[in-house]
Amino acid sequence: MAPPMKQNAVNRLELIKGQLNLTPSTMSLDAPKDMAEERAAASFSIEALSYAWSGGRDKYELRQKAYNFIKNDPELVVQAPRNILEFNREEMREFTMGQINRIVRLFRETQDREFVLEASKAVFFYSESFALRIGVHEALFRNVVQMLGNKEQQERWVPNVNEFRIIGCFAMTELGHSSALRDMETTATYDIATDEFVINSPTITSTKWWIGMAGQTATHTVLIAQTIIDGKNVGLNWFVVQLRDTVTGNVMPNIQAGDIGSKVGHQGVDNGWIQFRNNRIPRTDMLTKWVSMDRKGEFTPAPNPAVMYATLIPERFSLVQITLTLTTQALTIATRYGVVRRQGNKNQQIMDYQSHYVKLLPAISFMYMIQNSFETMDKQFAVLTAGGEMDQMVYLNHMGDMHAVSASLKGLSGAYATEILEMCRRCCGGHAYSAYNALGSLIADWGVMTTGGGDNVVLLQQSTRYLLYRLSQKLDFDDYPELKYESSSNYIKRAEELLAKDTWSVQEISDCVKDFSLIEEALQTILVKRLNSIHQALKGGAHHDDLLLESVRVAELHCAAFLFSDNARKFSSVSESKLDAGLTAIMRKMTALWGLHVLRTYGDQGYIEGFLSPKQMKGIEKEYLELCKTMRKDVVGLTDGFGLPDFVLKAPIAKYDGDIYQSYFETLLQAPGSVEVPSYHAKYIKPLTERFEK
Repeated sequence: MAPPMKQNAVNRLELIKGQLNLTPSTMSLDAPKDMAEERAAASFSIEALSYAWSGGRDKYELRQKAYNFIKNDPELVVQAPRNILEFNREEMREFTMGQINRIVRLFRETQDREFVLEASKAVFFYSESFALRIGVHEALFRNVVQMLGNKEQQERWVPNVNEFRIIGCFAMTELGHSSALRDMETTATYDIATDEFVINSPTITSTKWWIGMAGQTATHTVLIAQTIIDGKNVGLNWFVVQLRDTVTGNVMPNIQAGDIGSKVGHQGVDNGWIQFRNNRIPRTDMLTKWVSMDRKGEFTPAPNPAVMYATLIPERFSLVQITLTLTTQALTIATRYGVVRRQGNKNQQIMDYQSHYVKLLPAISFMYMIQNSFETMDKQFAVLTAGGEMDQMVYLNHMGDMHAVSASLKGLSGAYATEILEMCRRCCGGHAYSAYNALGSLIADWGVMTTGGGDNVVLLQQSTRYLLYRLSQKLDFDDYPELKYESSSNYIKRAEELLAKDTWSVQEISDCVKDFSLIEEALQTILVKRLNSIHQALKGGAHHDDLLLESVRVAELHCAAFLFSDNARKFSSVSESKLDAGLTAIMRKMTALWGLHVLRTYGDQGYIEGFLSPKQMKGIEKEYLELCKTMRKDVVGLTDGFGLPDFVLKAPIAKYDGDIYQSYFETLLQAPGSVEVPSYHAKYIKPLTERFEK
């Protein structure tokens, strides 16, 4: 039986509907038929693709079970007639914290921790604010303690983190310095008399800023600060600092903290600011896996400063995962709307317009390229971290490559996702401007990804600097490190060979769809030639800043080529693939499409090096458009593969069954005050209109 409040809303909706003309039109009746026909036209098993996307049938079924569980839980998912897309900041803050509280209670109440973990992941897709709030606590706070804390510190803090007896945040960025670590102003000065560090925010620009969970929630933080010992700055180190009383929620003495307030998106996340005023913490709260310091102030620094920033790599991977979460939703909405909306002289589906499917299909392929490559990157990162038992030499040898691939992936996905989200909005026309169709919310929540975790341009520039270093080492000293996996920059081993290639040997671009090595050869040759041009310019006296835009393009291309090569290896043939023939065929098509998309998008880089000819550029464009056309009828099946239920998408124009018009209208009718006289009528409208003379 429905609760009284919900039942009253249902009765009210039925009453309103009874007063309206809701006679279905031909368009509204045909929409579900169009959707069904699109699914039937897929050239592969949509169910099998969904299993592959999820990592196997068991994982897919567990995720769907979790979706069905959270769907009807009012503490995890907002129930009709309320609509989460109408929540204000205060409502979102409270509801998001309520979601976290509910998940923690479920962990405590059930023995099936695997299912509760999956339920938590399902809530990630429904609520981006929940994902970020949990992510700050687990992926940032806990990761810093695990990766930078010694064994005793891990044993002291991690169980409290896991059980939410404390709630953590990550105090890195400052008001004046973002993530420019060398310029951080917050200080931790050692007082040898008391065996304590004294934490201070000496200036307004040293205020810790944009710190997720610091505004209202976090009881503790991991803090990065300039470390002063005996009057000498020994560099940046990490500290655990208590921010709030775990019982009262009051900010601790000698600390000031507050909420940054309203943001463009992520209103459920309490981003905050923190200032320290001679706040004292024990010496033992400095994280000392890589550094050491005794009671007398004898300090031993890390073997390499890079080890202190290890946590930034998983943060970037997690931000890419969030980008994937948001863009797959937007693509599903735009795709479903595109196949049921009809418009034009022939009343055709708008998806049949080249301006639709040619934009959507490469973006969908990009989602699969990243998802498929996460497995590779996870294995590589596991080599780097060794489950928390990091070997210094292994770590240092692999750190540069992992930084380059994580930074360039974050930069590339940020740049392309900006285009994808705006493209999805435009593909839905005027209906995308309605908050109820979720695209505006997705765009708002996503916006921070271009700067959060490191500005995309800076990260891409850093990636190129690493590649330039590897190229110079190879060309000048014939040196390339022996790594425990195939590096994303492995092509640099062939630098001399690739530089010797004058032009691309391919004449029939259609051959590339059959033989992925032809695309790989082109991308890797272009990369080495462009890197060498930058290298020569620097040797000739140019400054890195003069080559910034070129460096950004090269780093994007490096990542795009890595994604192509990784997927090409996975789906080079049916025998090599772990999937059945039907799925391998569609994965090969998506991989080919991504390769052509990269050649088309970054072909100018090959053209200016004289490697690609105008004829080849025309051939790439022709083959690209033709491949998109052949995949047109797979578009719904590919987005269905993401496995996103209607309540997660939230958009009535993206209903799975295609019955979008009835759903859209009913959603609006449930909005508060949708058909009533407004509360301000008597004050502002009546004094004007009551003077009307018939």
